[in-house]
Amino acid sequence: MKRWQVVGISILGLMVWCWAAAGPVWGQGRGQGFRPCPYAPYMCPVKSTCKPFDESGKVVQVLTETLEEGMHPGMALVVDTKTQGQAHVSLGPVWYLERQEFEIKPGDEVRVKGMCEKDGKLRVIAFELTKGDYVLHLRDSQGRPNWEAWRKK
Repeated sequence: MKRWQVVGISILGLMVWCWAAAGPVWGQGRGQGFRPCPYAPYMCPVKSTCKPFDESGKVVQVLTETLEEGMHPGMALVVDTKTQGQAHVSLGPVWYLERQEFEIKPGDEVRVKGMCEKDGKLRVIAFELTKGDYVLHLRDSQGRPNWEAWRKK
């Protein structure tokens, strides 16, 4: 009888140990699981007619902004262009840009391609940001962001 008790307690102890060791591993999944996606689809903040923008300049300021309530914070730059003065350049969500392994700081020389509007101050939605030999692709030619997974053809 004592033999079966020792075997039973050993099996029970082994099961508890396996459950405790595997719990943190199972809880650290990277996917969304079956939860609905928390991200809202991208909405362009520019409300007027857009013109192409392709300028080089020096970064004056790096800042974060939230364009609408419920939106994730985005990264923006103030760039002093050579021909059009200062431009406010919206790049994209901070969570996406942190994963792109790039660094930008005031004083950096950059080239910005995108679309812009001018009503009081120059606002640019960046498609592409170039710093030296590095190119950061943010949106396609229609302005759809690269951080949205599903796209219509």
